[in-house]
Amino acid sequence: MITISATELKNKLSEVLNSVYYSENVAVIEKHGKPIARIVPVEGSKKMMRKDIKRVLDETFGILPDFPDVSSYRRFRSRKISLD
Repeated sequence: MITISATELKNKLSEVLNSVYYSENVAVIEKHGKPIARIVPVEGSKKMMRKDIKRVLDETFGILPDFPDVSSYRRFRSRKISLD
């Protein structure tokens, strides 16, 4: 659990949100030394993010075509052509 003042939260919002999300900490916000609010992680948010990443990768790499067979092109280029 993290305890932070409202002023400090204003200055470090990104850090606090990262701590709540990635470390699954609970942040308690205080004003004049009294707790006024809590920031808690959303249940299952990490699992949803992993599924989203997998879905995006599957969609992206499923679009790419297979590489063509270039062996015949390589044979053609390996022959030397003489201009007599």
